[in-house]
Amino acid sequence: MGETSSSEQRPPFWQTLNRPVVTLLLLQLMSGMILSPHRTFFPIYIKDLGYSAIVIANIATANQVAGLIASLVGGSLSDSLGRKATLLLGNLGYLVASLVFLSHSPGWIAVLWTIGGLGLGVHTLGGQSYLMDVAARGYLGLVSALFNWGYTLGGALASPIAGLLLERSGYTLFAWVLIGFALLTVAVNQFVLPRSPVERHARRLDLKRFLGYGDIAARRTVVLLSALRFLPTLAYAMMGLLVPLLLDAAGASKTVIAWYATVSFVVAALSQLVVGRAADRWGAKLATAAMFTALIAGVLGLAAWPSHLWLVFASGTLGIAAAWSLSTLLPSLVAVATVPEERGRVLGFIHLWWNVAMIVGSMAGGVLFELGHGLPFWISGTINLLSLVLLFVYYRVAEGEARPLQEPGDV
Repeated sequence: MGETSSSEQRPPFWQTLNRPVVTLLLLQLMSGMILSPHRTFFPIYIKDLGYSAIVIANIATANQVAGLIASLVGGSLSDSLGRKATLLLGNLGYLVASLVFLSHSPGWIAVLWTIGGLGLGVHTLGGQSYLMDVAARGYLGLVSALFNWGYTLGGALASPIAGLLLERSGYTLFAWVLIGFALLTVAVNQFVLPRSPVERHARRLDLKRFLGYGDIAARRTVVLLSALRFLPTLAYAMMGLLVPLLLDAAGASKTVIAWYATVSFVVAALSQLVVGRAADRWGAKLATAAMFTALIAGVLGLAAWPSHLWLVFASGTLGIAAAWSLSTLLPSLVAVATVPEERGRVLGFIHLWWNVAMIVGSMAGGVLFELGHGLPFWISGTINLLSLVLLFVYYRVAEGEARPLQEPGDV
């Protein structure tokens, strides 16, 4: 199997934008328009109710743990119930989470927000699995980039509207608008999104085998993919938490820090498109190796010059863009050595390690930062040198496995 097809063998991209692909991208955009206001205004809402930062942190932690659990459950559901039904459960989770802004009880808020965390995890797994089923041959990288854009572009569109609603009408109208929009996503999912072509193969899984993960978790390719997801996410979690602190310590104004957030977002979003297209044209292995190299360069730049304002700005932007691009490339890596009927669980197991890396990276980063501002980045940058080695090991192992290698779009 080859990773790519020549341009002569592929139709133009616009001809591949069929109903399943367009509807999935629309649902992802709509989900981003719900999720961004959730994340932005949830802590403010809890604070406005008079609860302490400890309460906010505890509820946020419960949400994160629920997302970790949903990684396994969502992958299993995607392969057993089907991609469409799994996406529907995720959209219902967004609907339940929107009810938070109508509640004043910390107990109910915690329950609703935790269900929202489950919904996000399930939605992610259903969406990624559906994406791999319907993306046209040779365009998985580009469609994956557009899929990831849904959350970010949706947030950019919804945040100003959400802020205006809150300023003029308060949280009640804000909540009902979110609820109504969440119901709309449920309707689009149920009545517009076609079933995945893989769903005809859906079967009941053996729950005694850890929700169907017994053989998958022990497979060498899946272990390597999990490591390739865990290691860069560890660095990403540290960057997300610590780069603003480095900028502040280096004397950056609040305006400069805000510009860093904006610039890193724009560069990362553009990088996803470029890298996704490069993976389709020249292969995911080369594109992934380039992004791991960029990530390592950015992280080690932060380690070497943690007190130089503009070097921190540039290194952080490079590292964030590389990390986002690696997320875009994940479906192309998974497609190399999996069959469609197991991809939900493979993605679920990998996403579990993404959650673990986010938790470990944030906690370890904070501790190491107190010992030395460059120390977390020296450690995470050095560890990620291993990723480059593991990438080539992964491809060698995948090529040697007995199971047939799959092209994106093969169903």
